[in-house]
Amino acid sequence: MGKGKHDYLREEVRSNENDRMQLKRTIGYFNGVNFIIGTIVGAGIFVSPTGVLKYSLLNVGVALSIWTACGVISLMGALCYAELGTALPLSGGEYSHIKRALGSLPAFIFIWTAMFTKPASNATRALLFAEYATQPFYGVCPAPELLKKCLALAVIWSLGILNGRSVKMATWVQTVFTVLKMMALSVIGIGGIVLLIRGRKENLVRFENAFSSEIPDASQIAEAFFQGLYAYGGWWSLNYMAEEMINPSRNIPSTVMTALPAVTLFYLLVNISYLTVLTPKEIVSSDFLWGFEETPWGLVYT
Repeated sequence: MGKGKHDYLREEVRSNENDRMQLKRTIGYFNGVNFIIGTIVGAGIFVSPTGVLKYSLLNVGVALSIWTACGVISLMGALCYAELGTALPLSGGEYSHIKRALGSLPAFIFIWTAMFTKPASNATRALLFAEYATQPFYGVCPAPELLKKCLALAVIWSLGILNGRSVKMATWVQTVFTVLKMMALSVIGIGGIVLLIRGRKENLVRFENAFSSEIPDASQIAEAFFQGLYAYGGWWSLNYMAEEMINPSRNIPSTVMTALPAVTLFYLLVNISYLTVLTPKEIVSSDFLWGFEETPWGLVYT
């Protein structure tokens, strides 16, 4: 049988690898899953539910459907990137793919633009992290802006230095934080489900009549998708380290097929938990979803 395009691309990449320096392949399946989940899960799951529910016109069924659809769209995009990553397992992500397909000039334009957009995105995430890290210590009073900015700056510097010094150490830290994130989401999600099972009548009615509210129009649904997809941002991240993946043709697709469904499931559980504890109007009236709710295991931070 003849060789496919991917086979020729892989042979070309292998021949080029013999002629240049390359990164060591030290990242396996487990670390890849941790990396994707850790990159996706962040402050978005605490911020986006407000926007999704708002533009869904407080329709619980539509909001949960949009969260599910956003997960499916992200999975489809990640699988497309996985195909690129297996065909061209090079570091650099989109830059390497654009350079291979379109040449150096478009690749340069992309990386030049990314010098502004990606640091801005990282700064936003760091500030959101600082917001949630400091606010519990100030109760109903707002945390000082200077404190939040200093903490966000310290986080960015620390992660930059860590990634520059050691890939193994950065991977270990990524794994630890991913486990902590998923534990937090698990407590929130399971706590809400338990409260729902225990039978708060007003909450059961809310889910039984999930589609009874007004149905949003196309423009509102599009805006709700925009809000939801923000929380899934990072599904493309694994290709930046494709050159460091062990057996990328096998591990890249398998990590994507594990990480994205897991994130989607946890996001649905967390949203159901929010809707169990709070009414849709209370969620929409809040810029950030945080507070303390009593559960069978004590107090849960949400």
